[in-house]
Parts: sequence; structure tokens; C-alpha cells
Amino acid sequence: MSEFNSKGTTLSVANVPAGSTQPSYKKLYGLFTVPEMGGTPEHIDVTNLEDSIKRNILGIQDTGTLDFEFYANATADGDDTAEQVRDTWGILRSHQTAGTLLMWKLEYPDGEGFTWKGKCSLRRQSVGVNSAIKFTLTVGLDSPLEDL
Repeated sequence: MSEFNSKGTTLSVANVPAGSTQPSYKKLYGLFTVPEMGGTPEHIDVTNLEDSIKRNILGIQDTGTLDFEFYANATADGDDTAEQVRDTWGILRSHQTAGTLLMWKLEYPDGEGFTWKGKCSLRRQSVGVNSAIKFTLTVGLDSPLEDL
């Protein structure tokens, strides 16, 4: 049996397509941290006066927000391709400013992953001497996480 390496994990983004058109995803460059995906369902108390222990049932899942970390990079005009966005900060910042609802796809090297809809927010991380510039992408979910 062989474990999987995280190398090759990708996060891609697409505009929400009109009608039944499939989204045209582009990989985002510089990803180095992926959050835990999914969430714990809330517990609904159903204990009644005849119970000797507290009972509950599972409620709705709270996925919260998803925080992805990226290295910022300098890009030249023409660095972006049809398959990949190199200027991740610039592209996502424009979507944040516009309040654009986007399609997201997270794919692991084993072919598993998730898709969902959500809006994004960016923030620069703190910097220090001799350190790489990093930023955090926060995605608020507007749909459930769907398996690939």
C-alpha cells in the first residue's frame, strides 16, 4: 500500500457559466496550503423527560469558510495561459472587488476533490526579513461541497 503525496494538489477557478454550459476552470498558481474540507454537523438535542442520557441527532453541516494560502509572485504580461492563472493575487483581487460569484474546484493527486460556488476575499499575511510574500484566499461557500 502506498500513501499519497500532496504534490500536485490544485485549486482552480471559473466564472459561473450560463445555462447548462460546463465551467472553464483555470488553475491558480502558488497554492501551498489547503484547509480541511467538509464540516461537522451541528447536534440537535432531542432529549426528552423519559431519557436517562442526553440524546441528539445530526443537524446541518457547518463548513464555515475555506482558507487557502498562496505565495504571491511577480508576473509579466503573457504569463497566464489558457490552463493556468499565474497572477493569482491580481485575478482574485478583481473578483473580490466586483463581488463575483465563482465556481471552485479542488483536486488532489489521487483524482479525488470537490467543486462548489462561492465568493472570495483576500488578505496579505505578515512579512518579515528574508521571507516570501504570502496571502490568504478565503472562500465563503454559496453551495454544498460536491465530490468530483
